[in-house]
Amino acid sequence: MCAVRVGVIGTGFGSSVQVPGFKCVSDVEVVAIASARLERAQAVAREHNIPHAFDDYRRMLGEVQLDLVSVVAPPSLHYAMTLAALDAGAHVLCEKPFAMYLAEAVAMRDAATAGGRVHAVDHEFRFVPARMAVKRLIQAGEIGDVFLFRAADLAIWWGDRTFTWWFDRHQGGGVLGAIGSHYVDAIGQWIGPITRVSADLRAVVGERPTDEGGKARVTSDDTALIAFSTKNGVSGRIDLSVSARGGPRRVEIYGTKGTLFLEGTKLYRAAGGEATEILPEERDQGRLDDPRLGPFVELAQRVVDRIEGRDSGPFPTFDDGVAVQRVLDAIHRSSDERREVEVAEIETAVP
Repeated sequence: MCAVRVGVIGTGFGSSVQVPGFKCVSDVEVVAIASARLERAQAVAREHNIPHAFDDYRRMLGEVQLDLVSVVAPPSLHYAMTLAALDAGAHVLCEKPFAMYLAEAVAMRDAATAGGRVHAVDHEFRFVPARMAVKRLIQAGEIGDVFLFRAADLAIWWGDRTFTWWFDRHQGGGVLGAIGSHYVDAIGQWIGPITRVSADLRAVVGERPTDEGGKARVTSDDTALIAFSTKNGVSGRIDLSVSARGGPRRVEIYGTKGTLFLEGTKLYRAAGGEATEILPEERDQGRLDDPRLGPFVELAQRVVDRIEGRDSGPFPTFDDGVAVQRVLDAIHRSSDERREVEVAEIETAVP
């Protein structure tokens, strides 16, 4: 059987994690990479022995026969790139946040479905062994009925990082999309879909230095404070910031029979006494121990297996991308309008 031919659009996370990750996936060959800067694409191609490098993803799609395209560009480009890749006949793995708003997400999902393509969203954190164990333990009833969820992700400090698309809301920047999308996806997997939100998104650092030596105004959120409720009555909070100078990365899930604490990649359980660490089962270990590569390799292998007609397990699809995007849109609306928002209010019309 011929290897699945992969093209990667993007040389940030695409080159640091995805290209090395694809090398660890069986029946895969990365044959093309595209970047906005040709010299960057060529440098990555030389480093990883990729035969084709481009500064225009359209040329890549037109000149190289690809089975799978991985879109690892800023969110404002996901819609056009995904539709172009689908139109070229490729299956698609798209980075998160999936889209700019729900209408784009639905159109991308519908196009992939209509074309019979395999489609996936890079919510690779699902395959962190400790997070896989959380899902298994909750589904097995180990902590009873979940009634409260709390997450605080305050461990990443962006300091004096210069202005890029990350700080521009119109390009899909912001901590909600970068980090919060993972939590929204996890909550949907672990305890059910979010149905109501009340949020405060803000830029604590209002200006960022530019590479030219000036200053640029930040329009995306570097801090997100979110209260939510789920369909099955769980209440919760998600607090995120990249402007906190040191803080925890901790998830707490409270059930009627016990509690789970996730601290980084370690999982603990308590049932009225001291918390004890839970070691993931062998099947939860993933394909690699590397905390960055392992989860992506697991996701990518499942996607490639599906392309080749095998089923090695479920993975997040464009349907999940649509579900997460609806919640993200509701969070933005709640913050913009300073009110509680029902997720069902979000329609597919372009805002």
